[in-house]
Amino acid sequence: MKITILTNGPGELWGWVRPVVAELKQRGHSISLWLLPCQFASGHERDAASFFGVDKLEGPWGTLRTWQEIINEKTDAVIQLGGDVALGLRMAKAAGVPLTVYTYRAAKKIQGAKILVAYPSQIFNDVPDVKAIGDLVKDSLNMDVAPFTWPQIENSPRVLFLPGNRPLIRAEALEWLCELHSHLKNKIPDVRVKTLFSRLMSEAEFKKWKAAGLDPVRCGAGVAMRNADYAFTQPGTNNFELMHCGLPGLVAAPEKFLKFVPVPGILGILADLPFVGLKIRRAGAMRIINRWNGFISLPNRTANKKILNEIYGDVTPEDAANEIFKDLNAPERLAEIREELLKMSGEAGAASRLCDIVVRGEE
Repeated sequence: MKITILTNGPGELWGWVRPVVAELKQRGHSISLWLLPCQFASGHERDAASFFGVDKLEGPWGTLRTWQEIINEKTDAVIQLGGDVALGLRMAKAAGVPLTVYTYRAAKKIQGAKILVAYPSQIFNDVPDVKAIGDLVKDSLNMDVAPFTWPQIENSPRVLFLPGNRPLIRAEALEWLCELHSHLKNKIPDVRVKTLFSRLMSEAEFKKWKAAGLDPVRCGAGVAMRNADYAFTQPGTNNFELMHCGLPGLVAAPEKFLKFVPVPGILGILADLPFVGLKIRRAGAMRIINRWNGFISLPNRTANKKILNEIYGDVTPEDAANEIFKDLNAPERLAEIREELLKMSGEAGAASRLCDIVVRGEE
C-alpha cells in the first residue's frame, strides 16, 4: 500500500512524522513524504526528513507550486500531519482516496477528512466524529536512544535550555540566554546548564554557543530531558516533550522576540510596519492566549490549568532567572509537577493506532 504524508514545520516533522514513518515502514508500506510551505520552517526540514528512509520526498516549494504539484500524487491514502488542510483535501480528492488529519486543535469538522487528536481536551465546540488516539510525540521520544552523560550531583541542579529550531530566533536569543545563565549562576553557583540542539545544527553555530559558555549538545530530546532536573523553553512542541519526560520547566514568551514570529497573509505585511506592527503582533498574541484561557504552554492548555510555570510579556532574563530559582527551591512542588505531567502523558502507541485507522479503516 502506498501512503502519502503531508507535513510542514520542524516540530511536526520530528515529533509526528518520524514515529508514523517508522510504524508504516515496519508494516511494509511504501511512503511518500511531502514537505509543505511553512512560516515556522527552520530551513533544515528536507535534511531532517532524509534520515527517515521514505520512498519519495517532495518539497518544500512555494505555495503556488505546491498547489499545482499536489494533484499529481498517485497514492492509496493521505495522512496530514501539519500544514494547510486545504492541500490535503486537494490531494486526496485528486487521488480519490481518504484523508486522515492529526491535529492538536479540532475546532470544526473538516468535510472529507477523518480527524484525530492527541487528547479529548483538544476537541472544541463539540465537533463530532473526532477520535483521541494519544500523542505521537511520546512515540517519537521513545525513538531517542543516543548516549547522553550528565551525572546527577547533590545540590547541583541540571537545567536544560531549549532555544528552538529557527536560526533567526536562536541568533537573537543567544545574548538573552547568556544573560539568563549569568543571573542563574549568581543565584545558584552550582547550577549546570546545557543547551539542546538537533543533529542538524551547523558546526559554526555550535562553536558559537560553546564559546558563549552555554554547553550545547546534539542529541535526542527523549534522552536529554530524562537526564535533566529542569528546562527553560518557549511555547511549542517541546512543551509536550517535557510533559512526556516528566520534566518541570519554565515556558517563556518574552515580548522582545515577538517581532520574529511570522504572521501570515496581508496581516503579516502590516505586522512588519514600524510603530503599528508591534501593536498588531501584541493584539494577535493576546487573541491566541485568550483563546486558550490565558495559557501559553501546551500541557497547561491541555489540562486547562497551570502545571508548568509560564511567563509572557515584558520578560527579562532576570525575571526568568527569578522564576527558575523559585522553582528549584521548591523540591516538593517540582515532584508534584513531575507526577502531574507523567499522569497527563498517557500511553504510548499513538503511531500504531493512527496507522490502524488509515490502513485498516478502524474506528
